[in-house]
Amino acid sequence: MATTPPRRSGRAARLQRIARRRTRTTPRRAAAPIGSRPSGRRRRTSAPLSPAARQAVPVVAPPTDRWTHFHQIANTLAALGTLAVIIFTWQSLQQVDSEQALIRDEQALTREGQVTDRYNAAVGNIGADSLEVRLGGIYALQRIMEDSTRDQSAIVNVLSTYIRNHAKKPKPGTDASKEPNSDVQAALTALGSRDPIPGDDDTPLGSQDPVPGDDETPRLVLPGAARIDLRGTYLRGAWLPGADLNRADLNGVDLLDVNLGEADLHFADLAGADLRGAGLGEADLHFADLAGADLRAAFVHGANLGGARLVGADLTDADLRGANLSNADLTDANLTDADLCDADLRGANLSNADLTHVNLCHADMDGAILTDGER
Repeated sequence: MATTPPRRSGRAARLQRIARRRTRTTPRRAAAPIGSRPSGRRRRTSAPLSPAARQAVPVVAPPTDRWTHFHQIANTLAALGTLAVIIFTWQSLQQVDSEQALIRDEQALTREGQVTDRYNAAVGNIGADSLEVRLGGIYALQRIMEDSTRDQSAIVNVLSTYIRNHAKKPKPGTDASKEPNSDVQAALTALGSRDPIPGDDDTPLGSQDPVPGDDETPRLVLPGAARIDLRGTYLRGAWLPGADLNRADLNGVDLLDVNLGEADLHFADLAGADLRGAGLGEADLHFADLAGADLRAAFVHGANLGGARLVGADLTDADLRGANLSNADLTDANLTDADLCDADLRGANLSNADLTHVNLCHADMDGAILTDGER
């Protein structure tokens, strides 16, 4: 029969339990982290979502993707703002250009109206009885030519007509004046000092020079080009040094003792003109038509007569020293006592020309034709 251990008091039993705990050697299981699943429990698995449910579930973008999206939107808005500014600026510039063009058109119309008024007043003045009023009208037309190139042709025609009407050759037996009236001289000066419009210099058609002596040589006459027409006028003693009279029609004009030194007379028609004692020193007369002209005792020193037509011209006692007569046509010309010292006569046609007592010292006559078929 087993013996029963003596019963201990409650205090002693508690002390014994504490002692056993302190002497326990088996370590306790580590506490699980907060929020972790306790061991022994099964993981809950959610049922798979259907495609419709998957589309309905909103996708929350990570914070980084959100900021990138915001930056993209901001950049797009900035680009659109810049584009709007550019479009607005372009439209503003277009509007300004249109307004300026409209202003320019209005100013042009105003100027044209003013020029028309001035032109009408000037034309009215040159028909007045008073010499002073006529002079004022001539000077006004000269000023309009300087201000308005488009009106130059009309004014050249008006002044040419005025000279033809006021510088007619005197009737036989009447006293002839030795110089033109002041109004005629003013009109001549206005014509000679004009600034020719483009195309008014009359270069031949094509790139080749015209054939000397060929009456059918074409001339370049552009639309708007003005040609001075003074045919048959009486202009003795006129003062026109350096005048621009290229292509001028001076056929049969009385130019006795006229001063045309250094004048531009290329392609001018001087056929049958009276140029006795005229001053033509250093004048440009290349390809001019001087057929039958009277150049007795004329001063033509150093003038350019290259390719000029001098058929039947009278050059008796003319001073042609150093003149350029290359390729000029002097057929049947009278060169009695003419001074051609140092003149350029290369290729000139001197067939049947009268060379009595002519001075040809140091003249270049290479290729010149002295008689028919003879060089």
